[in-house]
Amino acid sequence: MEQSRNRSKTDLHYYSDRLRRKLAELRFSPAAIVEAPSGYGKTTAIRDFLDDQLPQSAPVYWFTATDENPSAGFRRLCRKIDKIDSQAGERLLKIELPNAATIGEACDALRSIQCKYETYLVIDNFQFLQPFLPLSFFLALIEHGGEGLHIIIVTQMLKRNILAAITGHRFLHITVADLRLNPEDIRRYYTQAGVGITPEDARDITQYTGGWIIAVYLQFCAFQETGAFSSTRSILTLMENLVWDALTETQQTFLMRLSAFEVITVQQACVLSGFETLPEYALEALESPFIRHEPAQRRYELHSLLTELLLEKRRERDAGFEQECLRRAGDFCRDAGKASEALGFYMQIKDYERMLALDLSPLILHAIGTTPFAEIALDIAQNCPAGIKDKYPLSLLRIAWALLLAQRNEPFDVLMEELRANLKANGQMDVSSLWGEWTLLSSFEALPCLERATALLRKAAVYFNGKCSQVILPTAPWYFGDYCQLAQFHSTPGETDREADALEDYITLYAQLTNGHGSGADALFRAELAFHRGDLSGAKIFAYKAAFLAENRQQSIVQLGAAMLLAEIALQKADFAGWQHAVSSMERAASYPLQNTFVVRAALDNVRGVLLTELGDQAGIADWLKRGEFSGRVLLAPMVNNALFVHLNFLILQGEFDRLIGTAQAIIREAYAKTPFSEILLLLLTAIGYTATGNRTQAALLVEQAAEKALPDGLILPFAAYSWLLDGLADELVEKKYPRHLEQFRTVKTRYALGWETLHDALFAEEWPADLTPRESEVAKMAANGLRNSEIARILSVTESTVRTHLRTIFQKLDIDRRAKLAEKLK
Repeated sequence: MEQSRNRSKTDLHYYSDRLRRKLAELRFSPAAIVEAPSGYGKTTAIRDFLDDQLPQSAPVYWFTATDENPSAGFRRLCRKIDKIDSQAGERLLKIELPNAATIGEACDALRSIQCKYETYLVIDNFQFLQPFLPLSFFLALIEHGGEGLHIIIVTQMLKRNILAAITGHRFLHITVADLRLNPEDIRRYYTQAGVGITPEDARDITQYTGGWIIAVYLQFCAFQETGAFSSTRSILTLMENLVWDALTETQQTFLMRLSAFEVITVQQACVLSGFETLPEYALEALESPFIRHEPAQRRYELHSLLTELLLEKRRERDAGFEQECLRRAGDFCRDAGKASEALGFYMQIKDYERMLALDLSPLILHAIGTTPFAEIALDIAQNCPAGIKDKYPLSLLRIAWALLLAQRNEPFDVLMEELRANLKANGQMDVSSLWGEWTLLSSFEALPCLERATALLRKAAVYFNGKCSQVILPTAPWYFGDYCQLAQFHSTPGETDREADALEDYITLYAQLTNGHGSGADALFRAELAFHRGDLSGAKIFAYKAAFLAENRQQSIVQLGAAMLLAEIALQKADFAGWQHAVSSMERAASYPLQNTFVVRAALDNVRGVLLTELGDQAGIADWLKRGEFSGRVLLAPMVNNALFVHLNFLILQGEFDRLIGTAQAIIREAYAKTPFSEILLLLLTAIGYTATGNRTQAALLVEQAAEKALPDGLILPFAAYSWLLDGLADELVEKKYPRHLEQFRTVKTRYALGWETLHDALFAEEWPADLTPRESEVAKMAANGLRNSEIARILSVTESTVRTHLRTIFQKLDIDRRAKLAEKLK
């Protein structure tokens, strides 16, 4: 047994009844996640429970993750697992830190763990492992195979994508809500410590502290010292009075030099303070009750409240001292290979030379702290002194790429002109490759004219002379995060076949220069074209080709586009298993370690949103897409069209047709729809809104405008798919003005209807009472979601009388007497 059970009882640890009930479940839960910010006592709670409640025979293996080399941390974890099951541990040690090629085997090793007797593995500070372990590894930990094994993961707040992925899996979840103290808890806590307080005092303390245990403890200390509780401002004042003023000036200076970090190793403290070994006064300062010492790792964890006080005190010193602290912190991170953290520190003091000396490539699509990299790139482009810029042309080209990704076109043009002038006068030996990078970036300004862009790529290829770009890497999201190639590269109605050939020429050369960036995009364009023409066989072949080429180069955006298309094909083939397989493949496509950015996660939300709105599954659509609130999210410009498409379809599901029309008009005014295919979809969605509100004349005009842009290329599918919502307008138009497409239109419409019914029924089979027919289930769901009879009638193209008849039958089958009980009955 690794963990000592002889805990000191000198400190009073209070736990609420609700937390004790949750902790008691640890013995019956194969996996548990304890998630809360620093200062909520989560680690202490787990230690106390294991010390007090387990039989002495139950082994406890405690692993504490640290801010160390990922491979070293993973090996330490594997050695803990080795003590539980040597076979599984040895397999994991041989695999080492999992990558895309070995993650499957690593997950299999976890799920194969053999452990028959009650045993506990605690993984503390999991937040340090989170950036380096694939999501599938985390899921495999939860789903481990040990019969008697209990895995407890203690971590600060998990990322949204992890929380979304683990939803539905069986595990015990202990959160801030369980750890936080309410007024009654605080009264009991203080009473047990020998201090009686009134209910009003307890409420005031809760208000001041938010039930945060460390702050509650501070109020307790204040009461013991002064006989009174602190005022509102004053958690920091308490910390200053109780902790800061007790330090010597040299100790205060020492701690301020550490204030850039919440976790500090002994070596790190020496570097930041300029010591070879820590002097005695520094070690004494580190004995603060708000600094947790972990002797085995020789590290100290500063409580966030103490960190906030240190930052406040550091700012009160002169500017030179603060700059020195931040520069040392940045240099430490740089030397440790942590470019993102280093850039954050250099950014605060505007040390442009140190910023440009970093390899910025992996950071372009990330936020540095809370600042998007594009904002940092803009600051460098506009404010960095010319003399420093001249020394770092490659870094400046990466800055230009970041500006282009963020669609900051004007500063991009200014910086590119500045770079052109500098490179022209530059006599460096590698000037040819720099010219190649510059020309490659310039080629984006020629798009969507593929012939002009390809001509520029040929010039860039000469400069590169067989080398690949160091600026545009395959880890960047393809074409600014847009998974629909028709939306980006179809620019002239009637020219899609020529454009497909031109895109193939472009991608062939572009992928060579960028080591695979955009691989499969040309095949995806052809797949989309065939699909929208109703050629499922051709579409499926090209979609699989695109998926294979993209996966080979880990092109997440192209893979998502191919997966979405395969799901759409499965729908028309009434293949629910194929649809599920395509949807399940999307998480894998979005989880490549270097591409798992906000761009790819938002693209995944969009793709899922398209498929779910199509089948009427509102619950699975991301909330931000439902709300249509995009301004607060960091989205690359072409992704806005994708998000708006999902949002408008969601408004149709909700029956909010006036809002649909108004939003669509605003989109047109803002000129979001810049390409024919985007405009086709926007026109049809707007026409649906007018159809539902009774303005068939305006709806027919919009359908005709869409047809003028779509049917010269044979893009018949959107008209067939929206035929019902357009109340026959598309059918009439094709029959009268485009009879050559009539047979294909009818074929696609019939196939789509049959496929939709099949998949819709399969998708909702377990959600509705078995005795409801598919149409009754559909009416019931809309009514349960609050739609009025008139709205349901418009969506289903039936009369209100028919809707009322369906509802009467539904009420009878469900044994309810009114609409208000429907939502509760169908939970």
